[in-house]
Amino acid sequence: MPPLREVRNRIRSVKNISQITRALEAVSASRVRRAQARALASRAYAEKAWEILINIQNASNGTLPHPLLVERDPINRAMMVVITSDRGLAGSYNTNVLRAVDRFRRRFGKPIDYVTIGRKGRDTLFRQGANIVAEFSDMPAEPRISDISPIARIAVDAYLSGEVDEVVVAYTDFINMLTQRPTVLGWLPLSVHTTLQQVAGEFVKDVPYVSAGATDYEYEPNAAAVLEEIVPRFTELQLYQALLEAQASEHAARMQAMRNATDNASQLVSDLTLEYNKARQASITSEILDIVGGANALQQAIDNKADDVLRSAHPTAPRSPEPGVVAASKPNGDQKSVAYRAGKVRQDDLKIIEGIGPKMESALKAADIDTWAKLAASNADEIRAAIEAAGLSFAPSLDTWAEQASLAAKGDWDALEKLKDSLTAGRRS
Repeated sequence: MPPLREVRNRIRSVKNISQITRALEAVSASRVRRAQARALASRAYAEKAWEILINIQNASNGTLPHPLLVERDPINRAMMVVITSDRGLAGSYNTNVLRAVDRFRRRFGKPIDYVTIGRKGRDTLFRQGANIVAEFSDMPAEPRISDISPIARIAVDAYLSGEVDEVVVAYTDFINMLTQRPTVLGWLPLSVHTTLQQVAGEFVKDVPYVSAGATDYEYEPNAAAVLEEIVPRFTELQLYQALLEAQASEHAARMQAMRNATDNASQLVSDLTLEYNKARQASITSEILDIVGGANALQQAIDNKADDVLRSAHPTAPRSPEPGVVAASKPNGDQKSVAYRAGKVRQDDLKIIEGIGPKMESALKAADIDTWAKLAASNADEIRAAIEAAGLSFAPSLDTWAEQASLAAKGDWDALEKLKDSLTAGRRS
């Protein structure tokens, strides 16, 4: 069993950690509501913008191609934007995203350039030796389009220049407060395609639903100008929506992880407190046993010393028995005799005489009968006079007091006990 101080220090440490996790849970709970509201508010807009873009493309019948809408075949190189958090303590949030990235990389089988958002993803990919072309961290709690414009520009320039043939975004899709799904979103090119048509399509999130048929639009000033304006904006909007979903998922995951950590800390404190109480009780029991053992050893030493003194005064007196051994004779005889021989009776204590109590002893001492020898030398008349002077009643054993005192003065305890045992109601039987 560990020492009490160690258990007490661990209880204090766990309580301090639980306070930290409780505070982090409260902070994440306040942030997740705002992040969830932002993600849900922009989700419908992003999906509707996608539908409008595709309908415009279908209505043009391919006469208005845009470089960001043209698919390339074959795909020789890709770029992946990986969105993770800057801080930990979010449960399996970052691990799940990076696991999806790793599965996609193995299934894709082609070179991939990485753009990381968040220090956790950057550090992991760096340790794996991945080709990181850019990294962004410390994103604001309430991001704007301008905050992700540099990231979108890197991806668009790499796609337009032909350095990469496809760009995807790996992030965590916010489902609800308890469910966050890591996913890979096909970002560039912006075109109507299903996951089955893509390489490693089982890891890629399907595109939003687009209504069937082409919708007729009137363009002002013209269709090419409209596409040139909305395609870059919608490209940034897709990344912006992924970032909002990832932030909402991060706060929800951190809140749940900190809640579980707080509950586990409370349970651990209860278990450690029980262990501490057991260790404390064991320590108290051990101390009590030490005290009792020391007291018994001290009493035995005192008894042995008293026995040695008695034997030096009376060589013929038998040695007192060992502690715990009781003689086989009558309890009121030899047990008291053992106590006498061990020196447990005060010298000239008149109360050892049958029939003399504290008041009677005071009356006799008032008459100058204060020792065994004086009591043995006194006659019955002198004793009665002392008792009458004190206003006390006579004891039935008064006639034997002189004889008992004589035996006590001689130290003949066995004979004294034998005499006292022979008395019946204070008189000789």
